[in-house]
Amino acid sequence: MKVILLNHRNKEWYGITIPINDKRLELIKKINGRRWSKTQKMWLLPKNEENKTFLKTISIEKTNTKKVQKKHVKVETVHTILILKGNRLRIPFYPTKKGIEFIKSLSYFRYDVANKYWTTVYTEKSINELLRILLESGIDPRIKDLRQKKAKMRIEIPSEQIRKCPESVKQKLIEMRYSTSTIRTYENMLNQFFTYNYAYKPEEITNKQIREYLRYLIQEREVSESFQNQSINAIKFFYEKVLGGIKQTFYIDRPRKSKYLPTVLSQQETILLLQGIKNLKHKTIVTIIYSAGLRISELINLRKSDIDYDTNRIHIREAKGKKDRYVPLAERTKQLLLIYLKNYNPEIFVVEGARGGKYSPSSIQKFLHKYVREQGIAKHVTPHTLRHSFATHLLENGIDLRYIQHILGHSSSKTTEIYTHITQVGTDLIKNPLDNFEFK
Repeated sequence: MKVILLNHRNKEWYGITIPINDKRLELIKKINGRRWSKTQKMWLLPKNEENKTFLKTISIEKTNTKKVQKKHVKVETVHTILILKGNRLRIPFYPTKKGIEFIKSLSYFRYDVANKYWTTVYTEKSINELLRILLESGIDPRIKDLRQKKAKMRIEIPSEQIRKCPESVKQKLIEMRYSTSTIRTYENMLNQFFTYNYAYKPEEITNKQIREYLRYLIQEREVSESFQNQSINAIKFFYEKVLGGIKQTFYIDRPRKSKYLPTVLSQQETILLLQGIKNLKHKTIVTIIYSAGLRISELINLRKSDIDYDTNRIHIREAKGKKDRYVPLAERTKQLLLIYLKNYNPEIFVVEGARGGKYSPSSIQKFLHKYVREQGIAKHVTPHTLRHSFATHLLENGIDLRYIQHILGHSSSKTTEIYTHITQVGTDLIKNPLDNFEFK
């Protein structure tokens, strides 16, 4: 007996191939919802935990013998799209005629004749469009990301070499009203910087040594661009603001910033995610973040008094850049929020921890990841993904970029313009000039 997991007519099934003379077939025929598929030429059982347990049971013990077999049922996916290093997609199955036409429309596609698979570039647009084409053809593939992240470099430092940044740094940051997270980040970056130059006093470190440290971060530790920029900002702050150095004489190269397009959920995926959340508190958190386009820090710091139910507005106080703004309160969010507040009755903040006080950002990230996985959404989704999705959906619904910029609290319109590169509104009306050519 062989069992596979497959998608048939937009439903998940266990496909079972079993000989006619196998007595376990009689047990299979007694299961509710079972059916024989002429196209697949196998028995189909609806995919659920009860049938999964049943299949494991009959695969271990045959009904026509007293001997117990150690063979377990093997459930495997039929169609899997691989994401390879270098942001390449590999499609190791026949992706339908329409799928092949789409792959050929992308840059740098390739077909491996020997191994019979297609490869092409990986982008959010390409994978989403390919999935749409496959789903319309009755194929529901899985996505497996093979891009391995390098383990973080662990550095053992002798205790006598460890250096802490002066207390004056923290005091100066507090005086200049930097946020708690920025203070923590700057302290951590300066701790590493001074530890690296442990043999020197901070005021003795030269510009040349600073550049050597930055090269060490890039070449040996392979830190991200963000980490490198934060290190530069912390070092500049110490020498310019704390020690009172002259800004014009201080020189550090900045890394070239990569221009990545953010991951966004489609409107259908957003509906699927929200419908799948049954916990009232979790549903309220995700709904507020999405419907108001909030950053996770803005949600955590949101107070009950910041919500104006009469004007349907939310007052966001001292957000990024110490700026206030108002965002709209959706009617559905309002109704859900009133039910939530009646049930949980938090003291100060809209969402609070089990013992009161601010809610944990990591808790939101964890339960969101769980719900995304449960709904089968094959994207890396974070709370900030909901903010990106909200902005993209506003643009798709015809809202002007200026209003979106105001709602999100962007200082520059260039930041908001990134969403024009994500949405397909308008681009789907563009006719490719190749389609006007007449040739064979």
